[in-house]
Amino acid sequence: MNDSYVEYAVKSKSESNFYIGIISGIACIMLGILLLLFDLVGIAVVLIGICLIVYFGQTKKVEYEYIITNGNVEISAIYGASRRKIKKQFDATNIKMLCPGDSNRLGGENFEKKYDFTSKRKDEPNVAAVIERDDKKELVLMELNDKCIDHMKTYLRHKVYDL
Repeated sequence: MNDSYVEYAVKSKSESNFYIGIISGIACIMLGILLLLFDLVGIAVVLIGICLIVYFGQTKKVEYEYIITNGNVEISAIYGASRRKIKKQFDATNIKMLCPGDSNRLGGENFEKKYDFTSKRKDEPNVAAVIERDDKKELVLMELNDKCIDHMKTYLRHKVYDL
Protein backbone atom coordinates (compact mmCIF):
# COMPACT_ATOMS: atom_id res chain seq x y z
CA MET A 1 0.00 0.00 0.00
CA ASN A 2 1.39 3.42 -0.94
CA ASP A 3 1.43 6.20 1.61
CA SER A 4 0.11 9.56 0.52
CA TYR A 5 2.37 12.36 1.67
CA VAL A 6 2.28 16.14 1.49
CA GLU A 7 4.25 18.85 3.24
CA TYR A 8 4.05 22.61 3.50
CA ALA A 9 5.89 25.30 5.46
CA VAL A 10 5.01 28.84 6.55
CA LYS A 11 7.21 31.53 8.04
CA SER A 12 5.89 32.98 11.26
CA LYS A 13 6.08 36.58 12.41
CA SER A 14 8.22 37.32 15.45
CA GLU A 15 6.43 37.02 18.75
CA SER A 16 6.59 39.59 21.55
CA ASN A 17 9.13 37.54 23.55
CA PHE A 18 11.63 38.13 20.73
CA TYR A 19 11.45 41.89 21.20
CA ILE A 20 11.55 41.59 24.98
CA GLY A 21 14.69 39.42 24.72
CA ILE A 22 16.48 41.80 22.37
CA ILE A 23 15.62 44.83 24.52
CA SER A 24 16.78 42.95 27.63
CA GLY A 25 20.06 42.12 25.89
CA ILE A 26 20.65 45.74 24.93
CA ALA A 27 19.80 46.86 28.48
CA CYS A 28 22.28 44.31 29.91
CA ILE A 29 25.03 45.56 27.60
CA MET A 30 24.39 49.18 28.57
CA LEU A 31 24.29 48.29 32.28
CA GLY A 32 27.45 46.23 31.87
CA ILE A 33 29.28 49.15 30.28
CA LEU A 34 28.25 51.36 33.21
CA LEU A 35 29.37 48.70 35.72
CA LEU A 36 32.69 48.35 33.90
CA LEU A 37 33.55 51.85 35.01
CA PHE A 38 33.33 50.74 38.63
CA ASP A 39 34.02 46.99 38.69
CA LEU A 40 34.90 44.01 36.49
CA VAL A 41 31.43 42.54 37.08
CA GLY A 42 30.43 44.63 34.09
CA ILE A 43 32.19 42.17 31.77
CA ALA A 44 29.88 39.37 32.90
CA VAL A 45 26.80 41.57 32.47
CA VAL A 46 27.92 42.57 28.96
CA LEU A 47 28.47 38.90 28.06
CA ILE A 48 24.99 38.02 29.33
CA GLY A 49 23.56 40.81 27.16
CA ILE A 50 25.41 39.51 24.10
CA CYS A 51 24.17 35.97 24.77
CA LEU A 52 20.58 37.21 25.04
CA ILE A 53 20.82 39.06 21.73
CA VAL A 54 22.38 36.05 19.96
CA TYR A 55 19.84 33.60 21.42
CA PHE A 56 16.77 35.68 20.60
CA GLY A 57 18.22 36.70 17.23
CA GLN A 58 18.38 33.04 16.20
CA THR A 59 14.86 32.25 17.36
CA LYS A 60 13.38 35.19 15.45
CA LYS A 61 13.10 33.19 12.27
CA VAL A 62 10.50 30.55 13.04
CA GLU A 63 9.05 28.43 10.29
CA TYR A 64 6.31 25.87 10.84
CA GLU A 65 6.43 22.77 8.68
CA TYR A 66 3.38 20.54 8.29
CA ILE A 67 3.99 16.96 7.20
CA ILE A 68 0.78 15.09 6.47
CA THR A 69 0.88 11.36 5.75
CA ASN A 70 -2.40 9.53 5.17
CA GLY A 71 -4.20 12.17 7.23
CA ASN A 72 -1.75 11.96 10.14
CA VAL A 73 -0.17 15.33 10.94
CA GLU A 74 3.26 16.25 12.27
CA ILE A 75 4.04 19.91 12.94
CA SER A 76 7.63 21.01 13.44
CA ALA A 77 9.10 24.39 14.27
CA ILE A 78 12.33 25.29 12.51
CA TYR A 79 14.29 27.98 14.36
CA GLY A 80 16.82 30.13 12.54
CA ALA A 81 16.69 27.77 9.52
CA SER A 82 18.86 25.28 11.42
CA ARG A 83 17.21 23.90 14.57
CA ARG A 84 14.15 21.68 14.23
CA LYS A 85 11.74 20.68 16.98
CA ILE A 86 8.57 18.62 16.66
CA LYS A 87 5.80 20.65 18.26
CA LYS A 88 2.69 18.51 17.73
CA GLN A 89 1.72 15.14 16.25
CA PHE A 90 -1.73 13.65 15.90
CA ASP A 91 -3.40 10.82 14.03
CA ALA A 92 -6.28 11.19 11.62
CA THR A 93 -8.36 9.07 14.00
CA ASN A 94 -8.00 11.75 16.70
CA ILE A 95 -9.23 14.57 14.46
CA LYS A 96 -12.88 15.23 15.19
CA MET A 97 -13.34 18.25 12.93
CA LEU A 98 -11.41 20.30 10.39
CA CYS A 99 -12.78 23.75 9.53
CA PRO A 100 -11.68 27.35 8.96
CA GLY A 101 -10.09 28.95 12.03
CA ASP A 102 -12.80 31.61 12.20
CA SER A 103 -15.69 29.15 11.81
CA ASN A 104 -18.83 29.42 13.94
CA ARG A 105 -18.56 25.66 14.55
CA LEU A 106 -15.81 26.36 17.11
CA GLY A 107 -17.90 28.82 19.11
CA GLY A 108 -19.48 26.43 21.60
CA GLU A 109 -16.43 24.22 22.10
CA ASN A 110 -14.34 24.15 25.27
CA PHE A 111 -10.72 23.28 24.61
CA GLU A 112 -8.17 21.98 27.09
CA LYS A 113 -5.33 23.56 25.09
CA LYS A 114 -5.01 25.77 22.03
CA TYR A 115 -2.02 25.75 19.70
CA ASP A 116 -1.25 28.34 17.02
CA PHE A 117 1.16 27.11 14.33
CA THR A 118 0.40 29.79 11.76
CA SER A 119 2.27 32.76 10.31
CA LYS A 120 0.20 34.99 12.63
CA ARG A 121 -0.68 37.29 9.75
CA LYS A 122 -4.27 38.50 9.82
CA ASP A 123 -4.71 38.32 6.03
CA GLU A 124 -3.79 34.61 5.79
CA PRO A 125 -6.65 32.14 6.31
CA ASN A 126 -6.02 29.32 8.72
CA VAL A 127 -7.46 25.88 9.33
CA ALA A 128 -8.58 24.65 12.74
CA ALA A 129 -8.24 21.01 13.69
CA VAL A 130 -10.20 19.83 16.71
CA ILE A 131 -8.39 16.89 18.27
CA GLU A 132 -9.90 14.66 20.89
CA ARG A 133 -7.81 12.32 23.04
CA ASP A 134 -8.86 10.80 26.34
CA ASP A 135 -12.02 12.97 26.43
CA LYS A 136 -9.89 16.14 26.17
CA LYS A 137 -10.32 18.50 23.24
CA GLU A 138 -7.50 20.52 21.78
CA LEU A 139 -7.55 23.16 19.06
CA VAL A 140 -4.68 23.29 16.57
CA LEU A 141 -4.50 26.22 14.16
CA MET A 142 -2.56 25.61 10.94
CA GLU A 143 -2.05 27.50 7.72
CA LEU A 144 -2.48 24.85 5.02
CA ASN A 145 -2.28 25.29 1.27
CA ASP A 146 -4.81 23.82 -1.20
CA LYS A 147 -2.78 20.64 -1.72
CA CYS A 148 -2.75 19.92 2.03
CA ILE A 149 -6.47 20.64 2.33
CA ASP A 150 -7.25 18.31 -0.59
CA HIS A 151 -5.16 15.61 1.07
CA MET A 152 -7.06 16.03 4.34
CA LYS A 153 -10.39 15.94 2.50
CA THR A 154 -9.38 12.59 0.99
CA TYR A 155 -8.73 10.99 4.38
CA LEU A 156 -11.23 12.87 6.54
CA ARG A 157 -14.25 13.13 4.23
CA HIS A 158 -16.91 13.37 6.92
CA LYS A 159 -14.89 15.54 9.28
CA VAL A 160 -14.05 18.46 6.98
CA TYR A 161 -16.44 21.44 7.05
CA ASP A 162 -16.53 24.62 4.96
CA LEU A 163 -13.05 24.22 3.41
